[in-house]
Amino acid sequence: MHRFFPLRLPAILLPALVLALLAVGGAVASVPASSQDPAGGAVVLSPEQAFAGQKLKNGWRFAVGDNVAWAAPGFDDSAWESVTLPHRWVPENSEEGWSWYRLRMRFAPLPTAQQWSLGLEFGSVMSAYELYAGGQLVGGVGRLPPAPDPVIDYDRPRIFSLPFSAVDANGELVLALRVWGGDVAVSDSWGVGPYRGHFRLARQDRLLLDAVIDQMPGLIVSIICVVFGFYHLYIYYRNRHLDSFLWFGLAAVVIGIYGLSLNQWRYFFGWEFAVYKKLEFAAIYLVPPLSLQGVWSLLDRPIGRWLRVYQLSFLLPAVLFVAMPGLEIHWRTLTAWQLWTLPALGLTAWRILRSMLEGHDEARTIALGAMLFIGTCLHDIGVDLLHLSNPRLLPWGFLIFVMSMAVSLANRMTAALGQLEQEVAERTEALEAANRRLTEAARVDPLTGLYNRRGFIAEAEVEIQRMFRTGRGFSLILADVDHFKSVNDRYGHASGDMILMRVASLLREGIRDADRVARWGGEEFILLLPETGADGAALLAEKLRERLADNLFEAEGHRLRISMTFGVSEFRRGESLEQCVARADAALYQGKSEGRNRVVLDSQQAAP
Repeated sequence: MHRFFPLRLPAILLPALVLALLAVGGAVASVPASSQDPAGGAVVLSPEQAFAGQKLKNGWRFAVGDNVAWAAPGFDDSAWESVTLPHRWVPENSEEGWSWYRLRMRFAPLPTAQQWSLGLEFGSVMSAYELYAGGQLVGGVGRLPPAPDPVIDYDRPRIFSLPFSAVDANGELVLALRVWGGDVAVSDSWGVGPYRGHFRLARQDRLLLDAVIDQMPGLIVSIICVVFGFYHLYIYYRNRHLDSFLWFGLAAVVIGIYGLSLNQWRYFFGWEFAVYKKLEFAAIYLVPPLSLQGVWSLLDRPIGRWLRVYQLSFLLPAVLFVAMPGLEIHWRTLTAWQLWTLPALGLTAWRILRSMLEGHDEARTIALGAMLFIGTCLHDIGVDLLHLSNPRLLPWGFLIFVMSMAVSLANRMTAALGQLEQEVAERTEALEAANRRLTEAARVDPLTGLYNRRGFIAEAEVEIQRMFRTGRGFSLILADVDHFKSVNDRYGHASGDMILMRVASLLREGIRDADRVARWGGEEFILLLPETGADGAALLAEKLRERLADNLFEAEGHRLRISMTFGVSEFRRGESLEQCVARADAALYQGKSEGRNRVVLDSQQAAP
């Protein structure tokens, strides 16, 4: 007989569990169900589905006990219980700590040996296991009895290469997982079986790459914590009056070690599983007293007698438990330690909030980071107490706390050195320069390098103001490329863009330095001619028309000629820029209707 999680919990845990769930706040997303299609007792997959990646959470068969014959592909597991991964169960006695999981898959059609490159990603399993594919042992984690020195390793996901020989002639592949629960203290506390991580089939190279990417953020966060910690310890070494830097630095190093002890890159060192767990437990024993010391020091509050006793209640067991051989003492006391941590979290939140109400600047600076850190602590406690499959968030929460603490400590240093005002001024100047560059970029057409509509209107408004001061007017020319759509349709938009850039260049080269030319939109261009009347503008437009008509343009290896139609209007006092542009546009439209490739002067030009 066996029982499944969640385990029955004493009533005293309920407040902690509620706090943990609130800390999670729905941020931990549920894992989507597998899209596997059970058929005839087997999961049917096409090679394309398998190579692209397929979750293997559904369709597993489960049985308690141990018999190596259960790894054989032909074994009849139809009477076994159907389960979905992740799945954990609790043995009733020490002899019942073995279980098997089997999954049958069928590939339709059967891939060839040359196509075969499948791997299997298997998440964390409590507490050690062997994996068989087609009756062949393909790997495992830990060492199972009857080895003389059995070893558990329940925090290690693995990627296995699946041999093509494991698939039979009918395209069927049978996976069999043999799980050993390990020490009764472990299985009684956390159960037995696959409990966290990814369980999926995909190309092996893709799985390896995904595994590296998946572990890299946690590794980076842990390294950042360690580097931050040693940096602040160095600052304290240079100035022994900065007690806050000492405690914050020690806490950062400890949290970084905790994160590294959870990351899969830890196996780079080749140490035994027990060494990593000792580091992990030592780190979490030290976090509460160091965090309390750091916060009280930063807020300039003395540590009272009872609070000091509370800190020692963590330090002394930490030294004792880490020195003791084996891990059973840690498993037996973890729940009590987690409950004993809750007052530390509550005291820290209370101290920060009270200091905020008293107007303490440092409390306001670290408040958000500290609350998020406390929330991640509650989340990780809930992971153990509720037996959740969520990843641990404590290093991430501490990284946020690191940021807020770094700001707070930096404020102290900059205030002492008197450099804050200078830094703000330099950053403001850089921001203003960047804004000026952005404003200028917003006025320029990215294709032609001319002013865009927004930039042209700004230039025209300046010219209108100048006209009212000096009495010297200006004219506008609105020009449009003839039959441009047919060019795009025949030669493609890339060729059309090249022609527009060449047209812009010819227009720019054919005007005075005082004149302005802009891309009005699409294949339309607009010119502003200061101190120029309508007749002078019409003469310039004719020169530009001839210049463009005589030019040979390149498009997809072909030479072609392009013509433009021009509409001219002179700005009149009392009208708006939009009205002047509208008159030029009307003249342009008239030129289009009369056959294109011509210059038309606004018919209303002579009006009073």
